[in-house]
Amino acid sequence: MERVDGESISRLLRAWRGRIDARTVRELRGVVPRPGRRLSQAHVARMTGVSEGWYRALEAGRRQDFSENFLLRVAQALRLSEAETLTLFLAVCGRRPPGSGREQADLPAGVKALLEQQVSYPAYLSDLAWNVVAANSLMGEWFPWVLRPKPNLMRWALLHPEAREQMLDWEDSCARTYLAMLRVAANSNPGNGELRALVEEILDADADCRRIWAEEFDVVEHRDGHVFRLRLPYHGRREIRVTSHVLLPIQRTDLRFVFITPADGWAGI
Repeated sequence: MERVDGESISRLLRAWRGRIDARTVRELRGVVPRPGRRLSQAHVARMTGVSEGWYRALEAGRRQDFSENFLLRVAQALRLSEAETLTLFLAVCGRRPPGSGREQADLPAGVKALLEQQVSYPAYLSDLAWNVVAANSLMGEWFPWVLRPKPNLMRWALLHPEAREQMLDWEDSCARTYLAMLRVAANSNPGNGELRALVEEILDADADCRRIWAEEFDVVEHRDGHVFRLRLPYHGRREIRVTSHVLLPIQRTDLRFVFITPADGWAGI
């Protein structure tokens, strides 16, 4: 079993289980023999719907093929905090809990303020499926599509005709990179139905994307530092070169904070 901060997750699981008074657990009422004060491995197994041996294997660190649903049930049974659940997932399967951060409907105040106060560069926030959830005013001026209902970067860049006019070298600089990003995302989040549907929609709708998807095997996690060429109405359709920068807000790891800067200095803009 992997170790977190020098301490085994097995030891943490035992400590988390030991802090719960079994008599306060509603699911254990009426259990015979009557539960003692300390929550046992058998109790947790009962609460999570698995055999005692299966749960014991988790706590002993003998297996690492546990499902996300099982780990979520363990987190609920042990009354784990968000940070403790994150620690459990990272130690057992090396990834964050599904939907981590997405239950927060509102944007963190600091992130929202940073976006709104950014007046020098176009900037936006997108989620794991590239839905644009917020954008500053300059982003809307450069790329009016972000002001349309339910804007999505991948749908615009790969399916909208204006993207092929505005993003120069569309196939090599845009399509191949974005499809490579979709390939990483789809494999990183196989349970994300929205991502899966997005990939299917794009491949069903466009022959060029289907061809590139079939002939390429490249994978790209993000476009941070990528330089690309644009020809936008905002700039009188003059060619400009820009660089994209991608940041991950620590409070909302399901979001990407992206801003765009001139690659050749402001003289070209």
